[in-house]
Amino acid sequence: MSDSALLSQLAALNAAVGEIPIIPGVEDGQFEELEEVKRGLDDMRLGLWGRLQGVHSDDAKAYSERFRIRRCQEICTRLNTDLKLGLMTARHEEFADLWITLTELAAAIQKGRAAE
Repeated sequence: MSDSALLSQLAALNAAVGEIPIIPGVEDGQFEELEEVKRGLDDMRLGLWGRLQGVHSDDAKAYSERFRIRRCQEICTRLNTDLKLGLMTARHEEFADLWITLTELAAAIQKGRAAE
């Protein structure tokens, strides 16, 4: 596929995303209903990156794992930078849940590495 064809398809995808209606309730903090939507978007993004990277089916699981780890690291790094620069406040209620999740993740990583 040529670069111009790929860019055209990406532009069409971007336009399609722009046509998706805003989900009611988000502004009211009702994020629980969005979990399935978020998972679907993550899966779609992973599939798109896989196609763009030319991933072979024999290593798709390893690619998916690396993608998810790198994405998590990217998001955490951005949050950390924003907090350090004062672009974001640590007073968000969601940081309490994030703290718990990160602590549990660190323990799971440590346990998994110790078992190897």
